[in-house]
Amino acid sequence: MKNIIITCTMLAAVLLGACKKDGFNYKMVKATLEDVDSVYFSATDKMLVADGQARLDFIVEAYRKVTLSNGKDTMAFIDYRELPAGSLKLIEERSGTEVGLSYSTTTIPFDTVKFHAEIGTVKSATKPVALRPVPTLPAKVYVDVIFHVWELNPTHASYDPISYQAVPYDKLQEAITYMNNVVNNKVGHSPNGASANVEFRLAKKNAAGLALAQPGFNKIIYSDNIKTNPLATSFAMADFTTIINATPASYIWNPKEFLNVHVIPWGTNYAMGTAFPAKQLPPGQGEESILGVAGVAANDNDFALTYAAACVGFPRTVFFPGFERKLEAFRYIGSFYGLYTPTYTATRLYSDFCYDTRKFDGLDTRNSYSFATKVGIDNEKYITDNAMDDIRYPTLLTSITVDQVKRMRAVMARCPGRMNGKIQ
Repeated sequence: MKNIIITCTMLAAVLLGACKKDGFNYKMVKATLEDVDSVYFSATDKMLVADGQARLDFIVEAYRKVTLSNGKDTMAFIDYRELPAGSLKLIEERSGTEVGLSYSTTTIPFDTVKFHAEIGTVKSATKPVALRPVPTLPAKVYVDVIFHVWELNPTHASYDPISYQAVPYDKLQEAITYMNNVVNNKVGHSPNGASANVEFRLAKKNAAGLALAQPGFNKIIYSDNIKTNPLATSFAMADFTTIINATPASYIWNPKEFLNVHVIPWGTNYAMGTAFPAKQLPPGQGEESILGVAGVAANDNDFALTYAAACVGFPRTVFFPGFERKLEAFRYIGSFYGLYTPTYTATRLYSDFCYDTRKFDGLDTRNSYSFATKVGIDNEKYITDNAMDDIRYPTLLTSITVDQVKRMRAVMARCPGRMNGKIQ
């Protein structure tokens, strides 16, 4: 046996020694400055608030023309970062100054600034950006939030003590803190970002005015007794909404005093059955009608005390976002206050009534849901950063815009059932 092992080892050594290094040169083609035939440049937005915080983060791409074996020409991508240092120049044309890969300003020397990119002798198309004055900060309001958290009874047959995760109280606190940072423009650099000057806070008292042991937290234990169909083997969304609507006094605290958020055991890919504002009070002097809200309210009590009309539906999976992801709560709150997601699809082609939100078509094959960079409906690339974007996919979700602030504050002031802002 020992001789066999020695023989095999020697044979392997001979065979390895007989191998020759492949003589084909696999070295990748390294582009030079002269290879650049085309430069794509995006300013990432059409407008910029001149407050020093709002920022344009430019997107630049370089290409070279390549002739394929079939004789057709195509454009091949070049990583401009591999070109010699200083090859890329970004120019603001009105002032003639060179800027970096981002741009912000606190002054408005021109109504519109214009940018282009240069790599070597090749120049991109010019992209104009309108400068906006810093918006007036609206009066501060406070919103008392009550999370009605539905938790499965531990005695239920489907309850698994190993896998079941109750919503931790500190997650409610985390959701409120980050939501306040987003709506008050404390974490983002969106070109049109603005502060709503709204402070969401966990309600300290219940509907009867008694102090809550844990502010903002109302745990509701559910079991088979809430099923609309006693023979059903699983729970349905209608089970929760039906019982809420049947006894609203128990599940919907005064909408003039509280923001009612029902945390229901559903995922973020499921429609939660809550509605946008249905009615608005007639506009007062100096006000305009809120676009997209068709109904006219007789007074601030003109709303239905139902789940769809007076509550926010909140998927419980939002509280378990996964490793190194923020707890993004505002998208569902924003819908309650009249904001729509900026995404377009075949079944959702209406406007969000906010001119300054960047929009993309979710069915455009150029838009992967795996990346935050999108191709807008204006055919320009930008980086998604709006807090109303889909939380299931990569996006910055750091800001709401000037127009979204105006719309949100108008709904809070004039749409019955949503008028829960307090001045203290």
